[in-house]
Amino acid sequence: MLMTEKGEPEDKKVGFKERIYTLLKKDSRLWNEETKEFNDILLKDLIDKLDENILNLLLKNKEMKDKFFVKINDIFVLKQNELKFFIDENKLDNSYTQYRNQIGLRAGNTLLSERNETVLDWPFKDCVLEGGMTKEEEKDRKEVFFNEILAKDEIDRLFEPKVLINWKRYTANGEEKVKGFKRDADSTFRENLIIKGNNLIALHSLKELFNRKIKLIYIDVPFNTGNDSFRYNDRFNHSTWLTFMKNRLEIAFSLLKEEGIIFVHIDAREQAYLKVLMDNIFSRDNFLSNITLKSKAGGGVGQESFLFDVCEYILVYAKNKNLAKNNIKFIKTILNDKTKKVYNLILNNLGHEKHVSDIDGGNVGKIRVYTHEDYSVTKLPEQERTENNYYGYFEKIFRTTNPQGGLMQRVMPQISSKGLVSIEYIPTKGRSAGKKYRYYFLDGSLIVWLKDSAIKNEEEKRVYKLVKNDNLWIENLHQGIAKEGGVELKAGKKPEKLLKKIIEIATMPGDIILDYHIGCGTTCAVAHKLNRQYIGIEQLDYGKNDSLIRLKNVTKGDTTGISKEVNWKGGGNFIYLELAKWNEEAKERIFKAKNLKELEKLFVELCEQYFLDYNVKVKVFKEKTLKEENFKQLGLDKQKELFVEMLDMNQMYVSFSERNDKKYHFSKEDIALSEEFYKSKR
Repeated sequence: MLMTEKGEPEDKKVGFKERIYTLLKKDSRLWNEETKEFNDILLKDLIDKLDENILNLLLKNKEMKDKFFVKINDIFVLKQNELKFFIDENKLDNSYTQYRNQIGLRAGNTLLSERNETVLDWPFKDCVLEGGMTKEEEKDRKEVFFNEILAKDEIDRLFEPKVLINWKRYTANGEEKVKGFKRDADSTFRENLIIKGNNLIALHSLKELFNRKIKLIYIDVPFNTGNDSFRYNDRFNHSTWLTFMKNRLEIAFSLLKEEGIIFVHIDAREQAYLKVLMDNIFSRDNFLSNITLKSKAGGGVGQESFLFDVCEYILVYAKNKNLAKNNIKFIKTILNDKTKKVYNLILNNLGHEKHVSDIDGGNVGKIRVYTHEDYSVTKLPEQERTENNYYGYFEKIFRTTNPQGGLMQRVMPQISSKGLVSIEYIPTKGRSAGKKYRYYFLDGSLIVWLKDSAIKNEEEKRVYKLVKNDNLWIENLHQGIAKEGGVELKAGKKPEKLLKKIIEIATMPGDIILDYHIGCGTTCAVAHKLNRQYIGIEQLDYGKNDSLIRLKNVTKGDTTGISKEVNWKGGGNFIYLELAKWNEEAKERIFKAKNLKELEKLFVELCEQYFLDYNVKVKVFKEKTLKEENFKQLGLDKQKELFVEMLDMNQMYVSFSERNDKKYHFSKEDIALSEEFYKSKR
């Protein structure tokens, strides 16, 4: 028998594979103690990212340091490929039959069906995409990517809180100065906000103030179709678009409350890929639904599509599914004519009841039968089916239906088919054991009470029907929305009724709602009318169809959209503010230039006032490049693009830490309000 140096049998010696896995199990992200499973997939992802915890574990162990690191000038560099290769070839369960005797789609040595998670891989997954357009005309500008590993300092600076300027409060009476902010006793910020600026940077500026405070996020994202009006950038190919989404969804996740929910509106082109991306960020276990929304009428003769696409989709995720499910509400709608037509009977004078028999309920429970005397039933005439009558007769209004289900089939043969009869049912098993239920029958038909599927609003003196939620929304909500809110968009505008439905499912009055692609402002307009706090972020300039104009209309009593349904009369207020631009301002000036001469003149100011990328050779560009014939023949758009690329993209907006630098010329009011805004994080 072979022996070790210590005299132990070789087969009792712990192998290198076991030693490295024992070490890595110390990281709780990798080892699930309950299921005894090791997450090799996550480990490889952490290796790619040079995760600090993994590096420390390996470096502190001399054997691992010698095996997987190379020393260069007193610096230990991880041999990533060697470590990943070892992991691939030495999984905890490395049996031949598990990986060789089954046929199926594989990733490396692992069947996709055997993996506990789906990994979405794309070229830019370790990057941050600024996505910094302010006008749709910039759709051809080249996007800036920052690699998370190579540009960590730049990204940290990019995500620092920014100075906030141009504060204005809007009420029904017009524009006012912002003199302070409302906060709860626990310092929760209690103001409606409309923020103009890059949404990724704005979200990071909000992350400490609103961390785990947001109850609902709804976003109508750029669809990446190449021709929708909400396009951001026509160069958003598949990989770039996913990076754009990933960066923003990650910070959105941290802003959500533990019981919070996110609704992401998308079309068929990217829906499947977005689902996988959100599975990775929010976890597959927290997926709630994929809503199918009918958004347009069917196509006519001449449509080029194989099947004309009339649907859009809304992916719904919770931050914590178990907590969120307890907070999801039924949809509340007004009583329409169809509902009033079927609920038109009133039961009056429900008098003395008489116990007539007991029914053998078998193992389901106890059943007692009663008859009723001295009652009367009247039919509500069509002309009297008004809000006042439904409010007044709320407890008595009903309709009838044929009894369904096993319990009813057991009961029906043993009760009278004439007059008013009721049964008392007491289950003996299950969660409802011991509870009493009363069912009424009129002339052999089951009575269905309006009060069982509706609510009575005492403040408004009206009745609302509660609709059980499903994920097929085909009510043609998009019809007739062109002039909602007093703003018009040719495409991309979402109906107020759609947002009302979502907001009422997921929130209560006072909850905070976030939309960081607000466009013309539908989400915030509906939130305002429903007495929810909201934050809206937008970087595109929509001119006369801007969200600011729409929200001002709302405070003054906008009568469109859901206003009539919720009895909206105006009121409330919101605060408008902007991220303080610096190089962003320079970029806008570049895009406004009408010819090369204006660009050449602007270059002097770029060098003197703004921040250029450290790689730019100013003298060479000024004295040589600008004079070259090849540069002059590029065309104005390409010339502008090159000018923009010279800007330091970390300096597009001014960091809060630099608020007192005199070169920015910030007003005392803007500095004071920025400080007051961020005070809970200082």
